[in-house]
Amino acid sequence: MERKSGKGFILIELVTTLILIGVIGAFAGLFLYSGVNGYIASRRNSEAALKAQIALDRISAELRALKPSPAPTFAPRRITYQNDLGTGNRTLEIENGPQGPGIYLTVGGGKFLLLDNVPVETAQIAYTATRDLDNENNDNEVESIRVSFRMAGLESPFAVEIYPRALINAP
Repeated sequence: MERKSGKGFILIELVTTLILIGVIGAFAGLFLYSGVNGYIASRRNSEAALKAQIALDRISAELRALKPSPAPTFAPRRITYQNDLGTGNRTLEIENGPQGPGIYLTVGGGKFLLLDNVPVETAQIAYTATRDLDNENNDNEVESIRVSFRMAGLESPFAVEIYPRALINAP
């Protein structure tokens, strides 16, 4: 009986090799997919947080410079006021506006989007009134204004507490 040489692969060895390469490739693809998804989610959250911070900075600048006269008017998601940054009435509101749900600033008849993807039901503009800050007339003044909201797709809430420079009589 003549023996064959040991050169080459037999069919079982080839199939086993292909299965092992497939399993290793599947796990490598899964790890790569998870890493890419994590990076994309992190980048999206970071961009949203940056946009929210820029909007909060603008809102802070707007409301810090409130003029006491005429007195600002407050609603649950709106404040109409005048400030030192320009003339005429300005309105900061959280609504379903022309560009979708978001935070809008109306100045001189033009409505500008400060931040998009803010569902109206998750947002609020409120003030805290303190009894007689100026020790005159026993009236209430606005101590601070709080703007809070959540962005669609993000769990973390965003908020800013603004302390106006001027004494504003509470409505």
